[in-house]
Amino acid sequence: MQLRNYLKDKRKLTESRTAVCVDVGKTGEALFKELTGALKSNLADDKKHIDFYWGDMKVDVKGLKKMHYTGYILLEFVNVWGGDGWCSKKSKAEYIAFQFPDAFYIFRKKHLRVRALDMCEVYSPEVVTRKNYIPYEDGLYKWLGRWNAQDVFTYLKFSDVEDLIFEVLPYKIKEE
Repeated sequence: MQLRNYLKDKRKLTESRTAVCVDVGKTGEALFKELTGALKSNLADDKKHIDFYWGDMKVDVKGLKKMHYTGYILLEFVNVWGGDGWCSKKSKAEYIAFQFPDAFYIFRKKHLRVRALDMCEVYSPEVVTRKNYIPYEDGLYKWLGRWNAQDVFTYLKFSDVEDLIFEVLPYKIKEE
């Protein structure tokens, strides 16, 4: 199912909210490509969470989200359809590039994954809190999911993973 259809039909987002969600990803990916010269993956690789090939690195890019402005990141272990999330062991991405207001912060996926597993309670389906909105602070180090989806994710503070940064790609957006 296409992302746009999923957001509208399953998540029941408005057309404008759907457009914002899709735009965040596309804009972040375009900027990452411009900064790095990385090669965009094909659709089959994209479904395995590989957005780009940057040299010999397989990278999944996370666009600039509201949570990034306040120092939080989301790590997805199970996706909305119940498949492997981008931070799962089975995801083919090796690196995750989070766009923040001033830079892309690149992490080794396996390091993020281990940090989350160390900081969160032991996972079991019974401990997943399913709600459609949980403030970041309330969701820290907890297993979360949306009530109408199969996803499982957690929030961490950027400061929790700052020591794991592999590379920083600073940028400035030109004002018109």
